[in-house]
Amino acid sequence: MQTHYDPAARKGRLSLSINQDLLDRLEPYKQQVNFSAQAEQLFARMLDELENRAWAERNAEALAAHGRDIAATGLAGAEFERI
Repeated sequence: MQTHYDPAARKGRLSLSINQDLLDRLEPYKQQVNFSAQAEQLFARMLDELENRAWAERNAEALAAHGRDIAATGLAGAEFERI
């Protein structure tokens, strides 16, 4: 997974409220799993998804216009039947 943040940056603290049943079930595995690292990876994936969604929303009109242009004129190179 490519990171879009500085993995060497100083660590911050975050307080979370987690379902107690989930915590109880994870208890036997707490020595096998680095929960902070797992949460960091989850947050990085979530950030990627949020940023991608925001990009798509910011560019929705341009993407729609591009789609209309392709529908009207076809794909570049279609005349060569190599696409």
